[in-house]
This record gives sequence, C-alpha cells and structure tokens, in this order.
Amino acid sequence: MVDFEGNEYFVFEVAGLKETDGFGKTHTTYVSKKVAAAKMKGSLKK
Repeated sequence: MVDFEGNEYFVFEVAGLKETDGFGKTHTTYVSKKVAAAKMKGSLKK
C-alpha cells in the first residue's frame, strides 16, 4: 500500500508477458500489500 496525502492506496499493476503462458494468458497482474518492515541488524555500509 502507498500512503499519499494521508490516504492509503493499493498499487495494482498490469504487465505483459514476454511469451504466452501455458494457459494462453498474455498479461499478469500484481497487487501490493502492506507488510511490516523488518528491522535490519548492522549497517549496509562496508
């Protein structure tokens, strides 16, 4: 989910496939979902 100006919105994406899949589909969809961020241990800098 995306927070925009105090409102939360789902992100819904439609993407074309490079090749038709085994079911004859040419596109796929993605829907975002809210996930709690994991706390990172250590630093990314080396």
